[in-house]
Amino acid sequence: MELSYDPIWDENGELRRGCTVREALAWLTRFGGRTVGESVMINGAVYRVGRLLYGPEQPDVADKPIARVCDGYYHQLNFSV
Repeated sequence: MELSYDPIWDENGELRRGCTVREALAWLTRFGGRTVGESVMINGAVYRVGRLLYGPEQPDVADKPIARVCDGYYHQLNFSV
């Protein structure tokens, strides 16, 4: 598997402007060792990765650009949009 373009971080290690939650999670499940069964926190609400990527009723928050990312308690991803 080739790791080419990182949609989340630029070459300076800064958060890429305009990267959406959906783009980040798709990349992380493909290259970052995350699974669709994991939970992520977005603006304080918990969502399953699979629901954000593939669910029949995807929340609108999946298409919002990320303002901040942090690795939370037990490595749970936390996004602010």
